[in-house]
Amino acid sequence: MEGDVGASQETVKLIAQEDGLDFIKDLDQYIRETIGKPDTDKARLWLGQIRPMFQLLTHTRVADSNVLEQQVATICNFIQGIGGRRMRVLFDFIADLFPVWSTLPMAADDEYAISACELSLSVLAIMVDCNTTNIVDDNYSHIVKRLDDHIEAAKHSPDDFSKLQARKHLQYLWRRLGVGDALAEAEVEKRVPATRAEFVMRKDLPGVLSAEGPRHDNDHADICDIRILPTYEEIASKRNEYLPTTDSSLFHTPGMRGRLDREFRLLREDTVGQLRDTVGIQLDTMRDRNHRQNRGNGSTLRTYAYEGAAVVNVDFDRNNGMDMVIQFHQPATKKSVQQRRDWWGSSRRLQPGGLVCILSEDGSVLFCVVADNTIIAHEQTKGNRVQDEAEGSSRRPSLADDDAFAYVHLRLAEVRQNDICQVLQWFQWVGPMQHRCLVEFPGVLLPSFQHTLTALQRMSKKADVPFDDLLASTEQTNVVPDVTEVGPPQYSTMPGFSFNLGCLTSNNEVLHHSPGKPLDPEVLSEHSTLDLTQSGALLHTLSRKLALIQGPPGTGKSYTGEKIIKVLLANKKQAKLGPILCVCYTNHALDQLLVHLQRDDVKIIRIGSRSKAEELEGANLRIVAKTADRTKAEKSSLWELREKLDDLVSSITEYIKALESCQSLNSLRNYLHSSHRWHHDAFFGELMDQDGFIQVRPDPDQLLNQWRRSGLRGNSPPRDVDSLRMADLWSMTHTERTMLYTFWVREQRDPLITKIVQKYRTYETTKAERDKVSRDVDLRCLHDAEVVGVTTTGLARNLDLLQKLRCKVMLCEEAGEVLEAHTLTALLPSVEHAILIGDHLQLRPQIANYDLQSTNPGGVQYSLDVSLFERLINPLHHTDPRLPFDTLETQRRMHPSVSELIRSTLYPSLEDSGAVAEYPEVYGMKRRLFWLHHEIPEDQESQLDPITTSRTNAFEIEMTVSLVQHIVRQGSYGPDDIAVITPYLGQLMQLRRAMGNLFEISVGERDMDEIEAIEADKLANGDIVAPAYKLPPIKRTLLKSIRLATVDNFQGEEAKIVVISLVRSNNANRCGFLSTSNRINVLLSRAQHGMYLIGNANTYRHVNMWSKVLNILEKSGNVGKELELQCPRHPDTPLLVSKADDFLRVAPEGGCILPCDRRLSCGHSCVNRCHHENLHNAVKCLEPCPRPKKGCQHPCRLVCGDPCAPKCNEQLRDLDITLACGHRISSAPCWQAQDPSSIICKERVRKTVSGCGHEVEVFCHIDISANSYSCTKVCGSPLPCGHDCQSPCYRCRKREDGKVTSLNHGICDQKCGRKYTACRHSCTQPCHPDSECLLCPAPCEVRCSHSKCSKKCHEPCTPCAEQICASSCPHAQCTMPCAAPCDWIPCSKRCEKVLGCGHQCPSICGETCPDTKFCQICCSEDIKAVEVDFIMMMQYHEINLDEDPCIFPDCGHFTTMTNMDGIMDMKAHYEMSTEENPRALTSATQPFSMDEIKTCPTCRGSLRNIARYGRIVRRAMLDEATKKFISWSNIEYSKWATELLNAQERVSKFTFSRTLAQNTKPSKLVVTKGRFKQLQLIRDWVGGNRYVEILKLWHKISGFINQVKKEEQPFQRVGDLVQHASRQRNLGGDFTLDETRIQNKGYLQACSLLVKCDITIISDFMELRKDLTDVRPKLMLDFSQQIMDCRILAEQSKATKHPRQEAEACLYSAQLFTFSRALISAEDSSEAKHEERAEELKKLASDQLAAARQLVEKHSSQTHGIKAEIEAVEKMLRDGVFYNAVSADEMRAVYEAMTREFSGTGHWYTCVNGHPFTVGECGMPMQQARCPECGEAVGGANHTPAEGVQRADGIEEIARGIDRMGIH
Repeated sequence: MEGDVGASQETVKLIAQEDGLDFIKDLDQYIRETIGKPDTDKARLWLGQIRPMFQLLTHTRVADSNVLEQQVATICNFIQGIGGRRMRVLFDFIADLFPVWSTLPMAADDEYAISACELSLSVLAIMVDCNTTNIVDDNYSHIVKRLDDHIEAAKHSPDDFSKLQARKHLQYLWRRLGVGDALAEAEVEKRVPATRAEFVMRKDLPGVLSAEGPRHDNDHADICDIRILPTYEEIASKRNEYLPTTDSSLFHTPGMRGRLDREFRLLREDTVGQLRDTVGIQLDTMRDRNHRQNRGNGSTLRTYAYEGAAVVNVDFDRNNGMDMVIQFHQPATKKSVQQRRDWWGSSRRLQPGGLVCILSEDGSVLFCVVADNTIIAHEQTKGNRVQDEAEGSSRRPSLADDDAFAYVHLRLAEVRQNDICQVLQWFQWVGPMQHRCLVEFPGVLLPSFQHTLTALQRMSKKADVPFDDLLASTEQTNVVPDVTEVGPPQYSTMPGFSFNLGCLTSNNEVLHHSPGKPLDPEVLSEHSTLDLTQSGALLHTLSRKLALIQGPPGTGKSYTGEKIIKVLLANKKQAKLGPILCVCYTNHALDQLLVHLQRDDVKIIRIGSRSKAEELEGANLRIVAKTADRTKAEKSSLWELREKLDDLVSSITEYIKALESCQSLNSLRNYLHSSHRWHHDAFFGELMDQDGFIQVRPDPDQLLNQWRRSGLRGNSPPRDVDSLRMADLWSMTHTERTMLYTFWVREQRDPLITKIVQKYRTYETTKAERDKVSRDVDLRCLHDAEVVGVTTTGLARNLDLLQKLRCKVMLCEEAGEVLEAHTLTALLPSVEHAILIGDHLQLRPQIANYDLQSTNPGGVQYSLDVSLFERLINPLHHTDPRLPFDTLETQRRMHPSVSELIRSTLYPSLEDSGAVAEYPEVYGMKRRLFWLHHEIPEDQESQLDPITTSRTNAFEIEMTVSLVQHIVRQGSYGPDDIAVITPYLGQLMQLRRAMGNLFEISVGERDMDEIEAIEADKLANGDIVAPAYKLPPIKRTLLKSIRLATVDNFQGEEAKIVVISLVRSNNANRCGFLSTSNRINVLLSRAQHGMYLIGNANTYRHVNMWSKVLNILEKSGNVGKELELQCPRHPDTPLLVSKADDFLRVAPEGGCILPCDRRLSCGHSCVNRCHHENLHNAVKCLEPCPRPKKGCQHPCRLVCGDPCAPKCNEQLRDLDITLACGHRISSAPCWQAQDPSSIICKERVRKTVSGCGHEVEVFCHIDISANSYSCTKVCGSPLPCGHDCQSPCYRCRKREDGKVTSLNHGICDQKCGRKYTACRHSCTQPCHPDSECLLCPAPCEVRCSHSKCSKKCHEPCTPCAEQICASSCPHAQCTMPCAAPCDWIPCSKRCEKVLGCGHQCPSICGETCPDTKFCQICCSEDIKAVEVDFIMMMQYHEINLDEDPCIFPDCGHFTTMTNMDGIMDMKAHYEMSTEENPRALTSATQPFSMDEIKTCPTCRGSLRNIARYGRIVRRAMLDEATKKFISWSNIEYSKWATELLNAQERVSKFTFSRTLAQNTKPSKLVVTKGRFKQLQLIRDWVGGNRYVEILKLWHKISGFINQVKKEEQPFQRVGDLVQHASRQRNLGGDFTLDETRIQNKGYLQACSLLVKCDITIISDFMELRKDLTDVRPKLMLDFSQQIMDCRILAEQSKATKHPRQEAEACLYSAQLFTFSRALISAEDSSEAKHEERAEELKKLASDQLAAARQLVEKHSSQTHGIKAEIEAVEKMLRDGVFYNAVSADEMRAVYEAMTREFSGTGHWYTCVNGHPFTVGECGMPMQQARCPECGEAVGGANHTPAEGVQRADGIEEIARGIDRMGIH
């Protein structure tokens, strides 16, 4: 067990398994076999098997291991056996050995068998805690009684140590078994309740012991049953709580459990009691808005209430459990987000860790803790502001971001089943809306009391507290000794043990001390640094198991404690002490103690993360444990538990998601469908007419809301829910509808909540196990430490861990400030030596409830603020024990004049160390001790706010600030030397605010050490005249120059100078906090050199101690209305101040008002008033600088007080300096002219970078050949994706010695840039060379003069339906509709309109006139010089506009009409005159006939505003719309085809019922025609929801057919518009519609898909039909309509040369014929007509299959997947088996390939049959390819098209260029 930890853990695990447990079973058998055998055989069994097993079980590595906890329990339970029989045999065997022990071999080492008995008892102590029922097992009592008898019989044994250990185990066992006896007695009392009436009660006892019964559901006699936080009944209870007094004879539970009960109840009342009362008041306010909050109950607890609280989200985390988001009304009424952020930040509300409570008006109460993930607001910068706005509600909720609501994250304060249910019910609340309120208790932190109260409960269960005979004696005697004798620590009673004190001696003298042979304190004092009282205290501490040391202020309590620890560590190994546990109440005190120990090389570990000492960072347990290794067993256990936690978290999260959606429409739909089908159909069922058409009904969501809101409202009683289950929904009253809806939601919600609670319970157990296992490594780290430091709160939080540490020594610092409850939790069961160091005459423990304080006449009976330290020194009752204590009597802090104030009042034996009398006088002050008396009233005197307990005094604030300023200006005191103390927090805050805005000049902290070193050297050398030494002064706020604290927070601290603001000044002479001697003691004992009190002496004089202090001060003349200052240079000048302004009058700079007579360090005279040397050194001389420059004759331009520049910066002109590079300069600074080599040439030159070859322009001095030079030129190298690299050269290339050693361009992050096939846009995604481009996401840019398209760019546009075209002029007018190509002859004359300048328009007739700046006469010279004729190279001013007007596009450029006509190729669209003007239309243009669309010749900008080219524009728009239609229809088809595949898969997996629901079973099914009606008949015949989804899809595909039919195509729609215009206006335009140009593919695909949907349902029906025929009525179906549609589909596909759709039509026809044949075969086949019809159908199916096979063989590449379907139908026709031959994945691949045909980027082509298709960016394919529609050859080798194939520029180029022109 002493070897490797992991190996020892594995050993114990093996023993706990079956083979290992067999050893224990065999041991039981061996014992039985020894009956009647010699005693030596029994001895061998003890030595060889029993003792080793006991030693294993009690070894610290086993007993304290969390990993082995389950294994140890298994072994102990197996030893115990069924009914305890095996345990009784074993221990009776051991007890039978004791009478003959002296004759056995073991007697040589253990004469009286004390060690064996102690070992057996320690095993029993472990076993008794393995099961709760063991404490009532009589076998334990029998065994313990026998072992107890032996210990009593062996009382003469010299082994006192083993006897004490054995008695300790016995005490624990009897205490645990006593709890079981008490349980048995309690049951007897319940059976005979009359016995309670005979008990004469002096108080109303708790719980069932109360004469009136329990006060509420949280009132119990046993504190272990009390919840920490109050329940609702407790809050609402009007009876007072049971609070035990200081009289232990009145405790309802005697002994130590009674003491723990008292401390628990009083501490809970002090903390939780205030919460209870405050919440009660808030509840009353919520119920009655007129209720006034009365604070007359003495509660000072502040609260903030937030209205409208609601649980809006619940989440779950593996580490923290449930996290809920609470929404409430925004309390910050500021308008802007920043103002709200500032308000929340400054108010410090809802801080993480703070305690809050959610209250509901129905009386529900839920306590929570603010979670760490609560944020005030999201970080917002300029860069992410737009992103934040875009994210919107997806961001994590915060306190300040929303103007209407604030959001806070909370965690449950106590994880209980009811609380979890409450949260989840609020999260998904049903029923009437309730008003809820969130109440915050600022400053209340749950861990500050929760862990301590929980620890007291756990201690009460076992009552295993050491020194219970001293702490809570159960013996009530009339005679109690004055001082109870305290025995030595148990470890010191080992034979031959003594403390070696050599570690304390200064001359290596060896001194020993033991309780039996004590050392004289004088001897120790002579040989150590301890004084006599410190030596006596140390020696007495080592001799008492419970030692008390009182240390008056400045007597070295901490120093003595450190020496005690040093002695204990020196004797640690001999005494087997383990780590020493050091406990303090505050983190500050703990840090001070541990820092001192660490500096003495003590190996320490600190538990807790709130340390502010940087030196202790590496000693924190969290940091130390991270570096420690875990064992294999620990890693395995942690992994298993983490996996289990992850599974639990995943399950809980899923349940929470389901709970979140339980009120959604889908959730309600599913619930009603499964549980209330009648109601489901009423809301969600389909309404159909007689023809099978679905009627339009309201949206289900709207219908449900309408149903909930409506209904008859009256007073008639509603029917119960059971009656409403089958009632008509619309006949219900409003109340019944609300009841029923609530029932529905709860039926969904409540089972989910139950599941979450069950999982949560398992999660909590698993998490606790994980935490226990993970702390095993913490325990090993603590075992390696010498000292373990922890606060009282941290100790209670880590009680499990520290109990396993088995510390024998506990030292508590400042024990007088620690509540008894906290001290008791520090008394771990293993502690044998407790040392309490403190001073009960200084501050008492702080409590919040004044009704429990000892200073309150009504609270003295409770005296919660009396520490255990004080109670043991000054018992509150004569029956309580009084323990001996030591008092330290030599103080080393205060000057004798200061210490006299507490010596004459509290410590008469206090002595002064010789050094304190040598303290120097206070610089700048006449006296070192003074009370400045004033009679200015305090501020609160005029306000009298009964709620505010803090006070301020404006006069004292000003006086204190002025006095501190004066002392700081002396320059002799550092930041730690001056302290300002005040009793009130309000005064402290005002002082902080005042001092934070004032700046003073002082010496830095590091410089103070140098000052002290210099002064020490002066004294050592006997120097009289100080050497010239000037320290650099620094500027800091006055607040940073001093320490500022309240009295309560300054205990244990000290300062050279203390300034005290007493605050209180009133006519009633109420001095508040400072009326108790404890606080006065602390206040007057902090100063070392001097102390100054500012206050009204009359207000304090009536207090006894203050009266004595004032008398002392008055005798020495240290009280007065004026304070006398002293100038350090003119000490005889009288300086009296009585108010703040006096300091400015008599000592404005810390000296006096005389002029300063000292010379500055530069030699000039000081011009200021008298001041201290520190301020003198800070004076800046403003005289001109007389110091010369080096190397030149230029004067220094600075003032004398500024340091001279190291170099002369005079700028010299007219120089002629040639640099080494050859360049010349004429101007330079003086210092560079003196040394030309220092000049850096900044001439810019061009150089070529070696390696990359880039030419760069740089400064001449830059060496571009150096490896450190980074070339910033763009890389420009081609990338595999096709882009050129745009990164800087240095990022891609690494150069060394002028060569590129590595090249890495990284991943291309440029925009893709590939042009879309259907628009002018290009792909904007990041470069993706290996994947297709997505569809164009931009908004469509197509528009005309009437309207614009509102769709996405990739969706087909709807042509404009307006009948009037905008193309016109006074001479001509287009007669075509807007969407058709124009039929007018564009006018070529100059516009006759006049511009605003009065000159004729320079544009062409019919166009919009340009801006006046383009007037040829009055335009600028720049515009006149624009070249507008690119052929003749003529400028604008040279053009004759009457002959050749100009065209003015929107882009701002312009050119002549003849130039633009040539660019637009007008000859291709019009017959041109000899003057090259259009005179007539050519023949009608063909679709996709345009070769190229031109743009602005200068910038390629838009030409869409030019009406002259309207014919070309409309032609391009029509082609573009057609191309978009083709791409869109193909993609939509693939989408619906994939949806059909998915639906088909789900149908095949759907289970079916052989029985039909009563309301759905058809009584008679007859044949009716209609395609959809057949599917409805199949649905009703099969029953259930099997075809619900696929029938909905059928309707969607039908809608798709309507979208792609002929009438919806762009060409057809434009043709219809032209025909309509022709009929209306008798037009004869040239637009003709070529039917062959209509794109039929999309329509044919959709029709085929709809038939396939039918086939899918019918095929599935045919499979089910075989199993359902015997339980279903006869069904007759007619597929003639489907067959007819297939025939039409085949004919249209053949006509338009679409072989795939034609083959599908034939295939589907064959299937339908086969289905019909199968139905006929199922009829009575004996009829000849049926046989004849079946054969006829078989032949028809075979013919269709043959036609389909022929098409597949001819067009194999266009008919993927159809061949397998043909074979399947042939098998179906032959064998009557119905199944799908082609897998869904194969068909998906086909549809994906079809989707890619018209998506992405590429070039458009048409085959000889007019089918459009696309080819990749490179152009035509390299190999022979065929049209994907008809199979005609479309491409040959070397990117050349096949014969008859033409590039569809009408699609591609027009569509791509049309938007560049702006054609819309």
